[in-house]
Amino acid sequence: MKILVLGGCGTLGSAIVSQLKEKDSSYEIITAGRKTGDVHVDMTSEESIEAMFAKIGNVDHIVNAAGSAEMKPMEDLTQDDIKFSINSKLLGQVNMVLIGSKYLNVKGSISLIAGVIKDELIKMGTMYALTNGAIAAFAKAAAFDTKKDIRINCISPSVLDESMVEYAEYFKGVKSVPASKAAKAFIDVIESDVNGQEIKVY
Repeated sequence: MKILVLGGCGTLGSAIVSQLKEKDSSYEIITAGRKTGDVHVDMTSEESIEAMFAKIGNVDHIVNAAGSAEMKPMEDLTQDDIKFSINSKLLGQVNMVLIGSKYLNVKGSISLIAGVIKDELIKMGTMYALTNGAIAAFAKAAAFDTKKDIRINCISPSVLDESMVEYAEYFKGVKSVPASKAAKAFIDVIESDVNGQEIKVY
C-alpha cells in the first residue's frame, strides 16, 4: 500500500507516519511538505501538486495533516490575512482533492483535516472556524459528488497536547488530545470503508 502524508514531518503527521509503520512495515509511505519530507509541494499551487504526483506516481491513500490560518482578533484581520488563511487551510486541501483524486488508485481514500475551533470557539479563532467549517462541509459534499470509486473524509482533532505549551492561552477550557489519538483516527479511516464523514477527535 502506497500512502502520501502531507505535513508528514509535523507533530501530527509524524504520529500518523509512526503508526502506519507500526501497522505494516511493507507500507510505502511518502511524506510531503513545503520544505520538509520526501517530496516538496505547495498545496496552494496546482502546478506544484501536479509536479509532485509526476514524481511519486499513483497512490492508494492521501492523508493531509497540513494547513494553517491566521490567529488575530476579528477586527484586526486584513485582506491578506483572510487570503492566507483560505489559501493555506482551505484551498490547498480542495486542490489536493481535485488534483490528487486523478492519481488515486481505485478504492483509495483522501483524508482531510479540519479541527475543533469550528465547534469550540476561541478568541482570535475566526479564520480557523471559517476554514475548518468549510473543509468539513467540502469533504462530505465531495464524497457524495465524485464519480470515482474513492472515499473522501475529514478528521477534526482538538488542539494537540504537544501544542498546548504554545497555544494554552488560546484554548482555555478546551480539552486537548495527544497526537497519537488524533493520528489513530486517520489510520482508522484508511482501514475502514467510511466515506463522506467528519470524524471528531475531541
